[in-house]
Amino acid sequence: MMKKNFMNKNLRHVINSILINLSQPRPSKALYAIISFLSLGLLCIVLSAFGAYTRVPSPSHQYYDNNLLDGPLQEPGDGGDVAAANNSNNKNHRLAIIIPYLPPSDNASPTFPSYFDLFAMSAAGSQSHIDYLIFHCFIPPELLPDVTTLPSNVKLIDLNEKQQEDGNENGEQQCGLAKLFTRVTDQRQQANILETPLSTLIPTLSSQIIDLPYILVEYKPAFGHIFQNYLTQYTHWGYSDIDVVFGDMTRWITLDEWTEYDIVTYGFGDQDKLYLRGQFTFHKNDPHRINQLWRHCKYLSEMDIRYSEKFANKRKFESAEGCYSQAVIMRKDIKVKWAVKAFSDVGEGSPVYTQGMYLSLGSAPSWTSSRSYMPKSVLYTAADVHSSGQKLLNLSTNWFEDRKKYPLYNQRDVPLQQYVGSKSKVQTYRSLYDNGDTKAKDVKCMYWAPKDYQMDICTVEGTVRSDDVVTLENGVLYKQKFRLRDDVFPEGINSFPFFHFQEWKRTYRNTQLLMSQHARKASSPGLIVTKEGSLPLFNTEESTSWRKNGKLAKLGSQSITNDWDVADTGSTSVYQSSNKFCLKSSLKGYPKGATICNVSASWINADSTSSSSSVGGLASVNIIRSPATTSKLRGNKKKGDSAIPSWWDDNLFDATNGVTLSLTLQITASDMKNESVVKHLLSLADSNVYIWGTRQPSVLLIYLDASMEDGGDDTLLVRTRERVKEMFGTKDNGTTSTAHLKGSLVAIVESAEPSVSRKALMNMASHAAPTRWVVTGLELERGLVLSKEASLHATRVALVHTTMPGHVFVIPQFASKRDDTRATNAGTDRDSFLTTRQLFSSVGADLLPMIREKQTMISNLEQFDCVKCSGSSKYQVKEEYDDDEEEHGVGGGESLGDDGVEEASPKDEDEDGDDGEQQRRRLNELSSSYEMTVEKQLEDLWWNLSVVQVYGTAGGFNGKVKTSLTTVSKSEDHIEVALLSLLDRSIEHEQYLRNFDKSPILMIDRNGPKKGMMTLDLAAEVEDLRGKRCYNLLRMAQLAVLGYNINVLPGAFAASYPKT
Repeated sequence: MMKKNFMNKNLRHVINSILINLSQPRPSKALYAIISFLSLGLLCIVLSAFGAYTRVPSPSHQYYDNNLLDGPLQEPGDGGDVAAANNSNNKNHRLAIIIPYLPPSDNASPTFPSYFDLFAMSAAGSQSHIDYLIFHCFIPPELLPDVTTLPSNVKLIDLNEKQQEDGNENGEQQCGLAKLFTRVTDQRQQANILETPLSTLIPTLSSQIIDLPYILVEYKPAFGHIFQNYLTQYTHWGYSDIDVVFGDMTRWITLDEWTEYDIVTYGFGDQDKLYLRGQFTFHKNDPHRINQLWRHCKYLSEMDIRYSEKFANKRKFESAEGCYSQAVIMRKDIKVKWAVKAFSDVGEGSPVYTQGMYLSLGSAPSWTSSRSYMPKSVLYTAADVHSSGQKLLNLSTNWFEDRKKYPLYNQRDVPLQQYVGSKSKVQTYRSLYDNGDTKAKDVKCMYWAPKDYQMDICTVEGTVRSDDVVTLENGVLYKQKFRLRDDVFPEGINSFPFFHFQEWKRTYRNTQLLMSQHARKASSPGLIVTKEGSLPLFNTEESTSWRKNGKLAKLGSQSITNDWDVADTGSTSVYQSSNKFCLKSSLKGYPKGATICNVSASWINADSTSSSSSVGGLASVNIIRSPATTSKLRGNKKKGDSAIPSWWDDNLFDATNGVTLSLTLQITASDMKNESVVKHLLSLADSNVYIWGTRQPSVLLIYLDASMEDGGDDTLLVRTRERVKEMFGTKDNGTTSTAHLKGSLVAIVESAEPSVSRKALMNMASHAAPTRWVVTGLELERGLVLSKEASLHATRVALVHTTMPGHVFVIPQFASKRDDTRATNAGTDRDSFLTTRQLFSSVGADLLPMIREKQTMISNLEQFDCVKCSGSSKYQVKEEYDDDEEEHGVGGGESLGDDGVEEASPKDEDEDGDDGEQQRRRLNELSSSYEMTVEKQLEDLWWNLSVVQVYGTAGGFNGKVKTSLTTVSKSEDHIEVALLSLLDRSIEHEQYLRNFDKSPILMIDRNGPKKGMMTLDLAAEVEDLRGKRCYNLLRMAQLAVLGYNINVLPGAFAASYPKT
């Protein structure tokens, strides 16, 4: 009692001291000390909470260690850690999944595949127990993934090493994988019986894995031995692939799989074939027993014989799933489990195709979350094709976190599958053969494995079904039925730990999977993985729409406007986009329509040197002007390099309500031959930047054809490059002639391709924008110039829609029959170049009737194009790709002759007769009807709304405000219906969609109509569509499907003039 009174007395004394000090005019030292102590404690709490809130773990990228490559094999743990862990609970286990990777041998895309971000993002959910060790070679640093977006358990390990001759490095790189793989001959090395010496074996193997990267899978069974020095801290090791989406792996791996079984492999119901699956198999890390099982396979253990000179012409691919599986089945001293725990995209009739694969990332961490928070990944889909779809849509994305509804899922020690009935023995065809059935030797249940192994791997047909788990115990095979445990999953839902998309990956493009790159960073509910790419997943229990019941939800503008800043893969004022944009594609041999990227470009490797050649399929990107003064660029740059141009100066504009004008321009070798043409094209770009003004940022991306540089004559290229720098560089900073460039980012992109995908350049320019709103699509090559007050109208609309995301505004474009040039400051020496700048009228009372009545302005830009198509009509039906696609590739624009005119193929000329004329007339009539439903409706709506702005009355709507709003709403609905109809796959609509020859000028909100929908990622331009004027309306149609509000930007337009 006395002690309690003493403590109360001390507490009152402290409080009184604080009150006395607070009443004093000068704070005492005691008060300073108390406040400092409390502040320090508060700071610790905040920092702790911030640490818990950080969604993306720290990056991890390592380079090879000579000691690990060349040193002796190291034992795991400290002598007994592995054995101890194998007999404890699963919290003490850690699994290393080993994935070696080399880029394709054609060097067309020397980087990780387009779906790598999807793989890595999903792998973060296994962070508590699994690391993914990615060993790679021959990927340039500038093409590596942005390590700041990688989870900490995805570890990139670079095995590039310099080749040495006579003790000197000659600069040529070799892959350390070849040296590691020769460890499979260690016993033959010790016995000194190698038929092929290491000095020959290593370069021979290195050459083969470079030419045929797929043969890396041959060595999977020996990974535990080959990479032993990297596995000392792991109780288990395994192998998998990058074409996998991982779910809640640690919830599915059971305690008996960690402790009782030596090898566990997960399949998708085809365990009647007893092969160890390459997509996911893991082993106990036992260096002396389990890690040596592969030695039965002589193609590995006697690799030196296989690679000897006498077998040089007899080598063939050996599937590890054949020999290794047989070696394991023949053992009587190990335990193996073949479990059914995988989704696959094999079989188009499955729910995976009809409903997609749902990947939920769980609830985002809060400020009060524990520091032990781990990212989540849970995979699920409908249980069947017909009746479960609606249940899937209505299900909360965080259903697995509901401990009341699904308590068993949250009891981590309760297996999600349970056995039914008793075990029974399994017969293979080997047992039939041993009992006298000679026909059993002819069985073949696996086309990819040699016949020699089939009798041991294939179970007797019909004896093992998809709901059987097969085990190997003391040399005997058993099977036992299983089913999902009751009340674990929602009704009508199926879940597994991973999804292998071995077919979908063949057609995936970078732009289809952008949503997966920042999904965790943006605290997204998750993704839906489909054959067409990844889509955002919305939580049905929360309002994922910005609107409720037709009214704007009561959200602060900050909660809406900042979404794009952290969620999409575009740039901000602080950092640039790390995306790679495919400038040139070519067709794959298989499957039909799939492409491979030959040349890409990225802002992450932007440089400021006067010129740089493309490296390994990567075009050079040289920033010649940027608004900021201090470097914020990421990438392979040296610290303190003052020559590196910076990104954006966010003091120059309002990122939330600002509108960036993104422009692209291609200058071909034919253009470069005429200096006046180059000057005129650059003048058009400069005019649009000038009109846009200094208060709003602009991006100008200029592509230069550097193919002449390869031929040795780069005079024209150098001259053009200098002309660009003269007009847009920083040499004359501060002068009147460059004042309008204050807020501009100007970059030169070069490669040896004569022309590249304009849509890729559009994506690249848009992704450089530092603002929420972006104007894209303006075609400088057609002489288009924005009206003088376009920037003002765009800014006004952006301000009005600050809290109303998900809008797209179309800026109409016309061809004028007369010039209306108003040059400024012409005649002075200092600003003489202004005489070539094109400035034209804004919308006014005199201009609107002329546009409406088509007196001086018409919609058909093609009528005034300088370069006409000499081949077939633009509406000619082409069911297949053109004949010249294999030669020129996909996405590279039209085939141009020396004079810059498109060359007609023989096929085109043959079809340009009477039949072709009739077909052309029919399709032109067809196109006219669709122009009435899409382009014409947009122009009509723009004209009426522009009249309101100019005259101050709703003249176009009979002066009735109520009627005006109703009419506008109906017009918007009709436009959206017309756009949606273009995607109904009818021949007529497909032809109109394909051949619409205008590039729509769109003002796009980077925030979509629903929270989590990021416009730049969800609806990017399709980069590898062939030709400059191909499927131009596709993006608008996609935006309409996704629920964006399609409207027009009244008062603003673009036009080409006789002078342009």
